[in-house]
Amino acid sequence: MPGIEDWSSLARSADADELRDHILTGFKSGKPFTPYTPTLELPAGIGDALDFGCGVGRNFSYLKTVARRVTGFDLPPMVARCRALATEQVDRLADDWRLLRAERFDLIFASLVLQHVDTDACRGYLADFARMAPVVYLLTRTDSDFGVNVLDLVADSGAFDVGACIHVDHNPDNHQLRVLGRATFDEARTWRTSAHYETLLTPRSA
Repeated sequence: MPGIEDWSSLARSADADELRDHILTGFKSGKPFTPYTPTLELPAGIGDALDFGCGVGRNFSYLKTVARRVTGFDLPPMVARCRALATEQVDRLADDWRLLRAERFDLIFASLVLQHVDTDACRGYLADFARMAPVVYLLTRTDSDFGVNVLDLVADSGAFDVGACIHVDHNPDNHQLRVLGRATFDEARTWRTSAHYETLLTPRSA
C-alpha cells in the first residue's frame, strides 16, 4: 500500500505526466489537471490559506481567487517538483511540518489528500488542523489506502464540529465536482461503499 516513502520516491523519480496521473487519476487519459471548485461556500475574507498536500500545485489557481496569501505544503521531494512544475506561483512553499504546525491560517484546504495518509499520521494531522485554523475544507474518499474510513478518523479525533457532507464525483462534462446528494456526517460515515464527500470542519477549540 502507498505511504510516505512511496510518494517521496514517486516525486523523485516519476516524469511530469506520470506524477500528475498519480495525483489526478485519469490525467494521462485526458482529464485536465485543473482544480475542483468546492460546491460548499467557503468563508469570506480569507487571508492565509494552507494547501495541505499541494502536490505540484493543482489547487493553486483556485486558492488564489479566494485567499490573499497561499502556502503550499507537501513532502520535501514533492515540494521540489512543485517548484519546477507548478503553473501558478504562490506566496510560499513549505516542507517542514514541525515548523508549519505552529502557525495559524484562516483556512486549511485538504483536497483528496487524507485518503493517502497512513492512519497514525492522519490522526496527527487532524489534531494539528484543529489548532491551526478556524475552518478546514475536506474533500476525501471515505476509504483510505490503509483500510480505515477517513470520516471515522475525523469523528474519533473529537476535535471538530462537522457540517453537511456533500456526496460528489467527477463530472466528465466540465471536469468539476458533480453533486450526487447530501448526507449528515453520521450518514456519510456509515456509507458502505467507497464514496467521495466534501465537508467543512470547524474546530471545537476555535
